[in-house]
Amino acid sequence: MHRFSHCPIKTLTVIAICALGTISCGSTPVKTPMNTRITVLNDNAINIDRLTPKTIKVAADKGWQSSGIFLSNGEHIKVKATGKWSPSPILLQWSGGEGSTFWATEVDNITGGALMAKLGHDGDAFEIGLNRNFQANDYGMLYFAMNDPFKWQFDNSGELDVAIYSDTGTSTGNGKTTPATATEVIAYNYNDKTGKGSLSARISGGHFKTRNWMIKKIGEISSSKRVALNAGKESLQGGNYQVLDESTRNGVLTIHFQTLY
Repeated sequence: MHRFSHCPIKTLTVIAICALGTISCGSTPVKTPMNTRITVLNDNAINIDRLTPKTIKVAADKGWQSSGIFLSNGEHIKVKATGKWSPSPILLQWSGGEGSTFWATEVDNITGGALMAKLGHDGDAFEIGLNRNFQANDYGMLYFAMNDPFKWQFDNSGELDVAIYSDTGTSTGNGKTTPATATEVIAYNYNDKTGKGSLSARISGGHFKTRNWMIKKIGEISSSKRVALNAGKESLQGGNYQVLDESTRNGVLTIHFQTLY
């Protein structure tokens, strides 16, 4: 199915020409509203020469895709995207992560066909494009998708190689820094209204070690919530919280907790 964004031309013949790029036909430039979960940083804010990225593939024909990366409050991230994809390859129109204002959108304030991201499953989407530096102002899993109406993704094609750099890590001894999170977070959810949340992680290095890491992380999360999501301003004493229950299934430990203010 062909999708067009605010194209004023009605006839199919001219629309086809417009799709091939012989006529300029697009939407007005997008404006990005404030996103409280992230803060966009300057292009030179992160020096990636000393960082080792995690690289994932983001498909054009899928909705939100988890990066498998759990971000911490105050963490600085750089995302770089390479490759080509298209929301309608039959029209022979392809782009990289920058997308095109010609294409329709799932999120109106982000360029059509562009790479977009969100922090947390209920977070607001923000534009990545070819690259973006940002600071996480909350805890959560990082998700990516092409900004194309999700109900029309069946005819999309292509994928991007997305490299995620974090400046919060540990030195490998050769001048490089690897991501600090050795524990693989499977899922994280938090309800600001009830103060209840859950954290799931794959057990690595033993149950006790994994649980200790999770409890420390829950303390950081609780502290962050206590200071109203002011990035990087967690209390040195850690946050107050109560473990509601915990369970282990298929090698994954899940802890349900509630923050106490």
